[in-house]
Amino acid sequence: MLDFKQSIDRESEGLEVEKSWTQTNIYLHFCLFFAMWIAARLCIALIENQIPIGLTTDLMEVAFKTAIMVGLAVIWLNRNRRGLWLGNRKLYQFKLPVVFWLLLALFIGYLGIDMWVKFHGFHFHSNVINSGQFFGSTICAGVTEELLFRGFFMNSLLKHYSFWPANIIQVILFQLSHVPLYLIEGLSLMGWLSNVLTVVPLGLIFGWIFYRSKSLWPSTILHCVWDAGILLFLS
Repeated sequence: MLDFKQSIDRESEGLEVEKSWTQTNIYLHFCLFFAMWIAARLCIALIENQIPIGLTTDLMEVAFKTAIMVGLAVIWLNRNRRGLWLGNRKLYQFKLPVVFWLLLALFIGYLGIDMWVKFHGFHFHSNVINSGQFFGSTICAGVTEELLFRGFFMNSLLKHYSFWPANIIQVILFQLSHVPLYLIEGLSLMGWLSNVLTVVPLGLIFGWIFYRSKSLWPSTILHCVWDAGILLFLS
């Protein structure tokens, strides 16, 4: 009887250690990603200085993002299956709730009004393929960033925190991931402020719709629509 009780105590201690390890390593995972992402951004900037901006640099950025963000997300999701709020196999259940369609209409409406105010009519980026951002901005960013930040980081945080603390923490991590680009591009103070005031609300919305739908599809689609709209109609 004593041996059985000691066994139960050891198992309980093991569970506590596992929970503490998983929670602590969420932040260590981000630090590793951040270091790799800074190095990747520097490499991208260096290469872009050597070759003309266009489809080649666009596909290069897609390759870097996919290798780092998707690669790390897939590895970490598999290693931390017990520390996830939503299991791996449920991440891409095709769920598009009513609130998704309302947000989609809101996004499209906002982008349309912003385009009209900025250009006084309909505007379309006619040379988008050669902009060096087409695939990276319209598809890749939404897919890779949602998998890493909502699919892994927020998914892991929700195992340890309630919704709002998890959502706020993941959006801070999401915003920090944009800092290397801001530094390399030499954004002004107003540029930083403008980007923060865009990225933070969007990150909170993406986190909320992920939590509400229990699927990455809604946030991924909204993310792609937003980025595509900015590139195609507002640049």
